[in-house]
Amino acid sequence: MLTAAALGGLLSPPMRVLVLESVDSTNTVLGRMAGEGAPEGTAVLALEQTAGRGQRGRTFFSPAGSGVYMSLLLRPRIQAADALAVTPAAAVAASRAIEATTGRRAGIKWVNDVLLDGKKVCGILTEAQSTPAGALDHVICGLGINICEPEGGFPPEISGSAGALFETYPGDERVAELAADVLNGLWELASLLPARDFLNEYRERSVLTGGKVSVSGRGEGEVLGIDGGFRLLVRFPDGDVEALESPSALIQTDT
Repeated sequence: MLTAAALGGLLSPPMRVLVLESVDSTNTVLGRMAGEGAPEGTAVLALEQTAGRGQRGRTFFSPAGSGVYMSLLLRPRIQAADALAVTPAAAVAASRAIEATTGRRAGIKWVNDVLLDGKKVCGILTEAQSTPAGALDHVICGLGINICEPEGGFPPEISGSAGALFETYPGDERVAELAADVLNGLWELASLLPARDFLNEYRERSVLTGGKVSVSGRGEGEVLGIDGGFRLLVRFPDGDVEALESPSALIQTDT
């Protein structure tokens, strides 16, 4: 089993990690710790989530023995609007780490999914908390990575879209190195906000660019790319270009 001692030696200071066998959600656990004054750089890692959460209130399948789930607490001195760039930063950090571990090119499906060979292997959920005065207090960025396919396979509702990094579990040492690479990468990229020096790499890894998407209320359009605010640029047949703020506007995607 992964341990905090094994991971701690791989993490960039001042990060410190709490490793738990099973939690409801690493974001939820870390959110409570943040409210109690946990310092920036605190991370929670779990081998199972019983109530994993994804974007827009969705659940995130997080069984034991086949994935690694982690959350990192950031207290960046940035405007609340700039916190929106944390999710793309995490996607780039995870893509780099996954690519280094597997030797396979990782792509990003706007805005928060990392793909290998067209299958989702990593999901990201970022949650920000403001002070009573409206200033940004902290950001919690959670990532779930499918290390291998779970026993019995993925649930039918995601079996066509979900993938994993390896055919079988590669061992705790390799998983620890992957988790540390993700956390170290996110820590580094978060320090670059609000400069967003990772924007070009995020654009280059976009799997939607050049493809077609269906947008609620507008119909089908062509994805031109990602703008400076990490919005998806879509051009419709009438020539209009719309910058989408959220994936909730997409009915379906063709990657």
